[in-house]
Amino acid sequence: LTPDGMDEAAAMALRLVDPLRGGTAGAPKFPQPVFFRLLWRAHRRTRAAMFREAVTLTLDNLCTGGIYDHLGGGFARYSTDVAWLVPHFEKMLYDNAQLVELLSEVFLHQRSPLYEQRIRETIAWAMAEMRVEPLEPDGTFAFASALDADSEGVEGKYYVWGAAEIDQVLGVQAAPFKAAYDVAPDGNWEGHSILN
Repeated sequence: LTPDGMDEAAAMALRLVDPLRGGTAGAPKFPQPVFFRLLWRAHRRTRAAMFREAVTLTLDNLCTGGIYDHLGGGFARYSTDVAWLVPHFEKMLYDNAQLVELLSEVFLHQRSPLYEQRIRETIAWAMAEMRVEPLEPDGTFAFASALDADSEGVEGKYYVWGAAEIDQVLGVQAAPFKAAYDVAPDGNWEGHSILN
């Protein structure tokens, strides 16, 4: 492969990108960090804004949408809708590792505080939730590969909230929290709210 050939392939790949929300067009929407790394590296070689914009639009929507766990950290496997709102609530270690890698690569040049925050939160989530206790006396440990989408037999139960539940937990601080994370009395998904 030549650099020119890779840039031509990246230019053709741009046709697949959703120009409004990033990611590839349609639903379900998978984050596809390898695909967007191809576009980012084309931007780095050519300085063409179209590649940078496709990647940053995607990352901005991933980092602010419901596919990201705004309380616990980490990204869900994919979004079931075109707006990155409703995730399939499963979290995969390899997806998160690849997203941290892509976010880090882009952060080195964009210096987005949002990307830095998501990198730190996702690593903290992986270390807290995915790390398995030491396997050996020397402290060697392993990681779990995934967290199931179901909690107590209900998909997403651990990740969705009711407005009354947030009022009870946060009290007088509930109103700004609900405004910031799109929490409505009737929810934004099946009577509950997915934070975004």
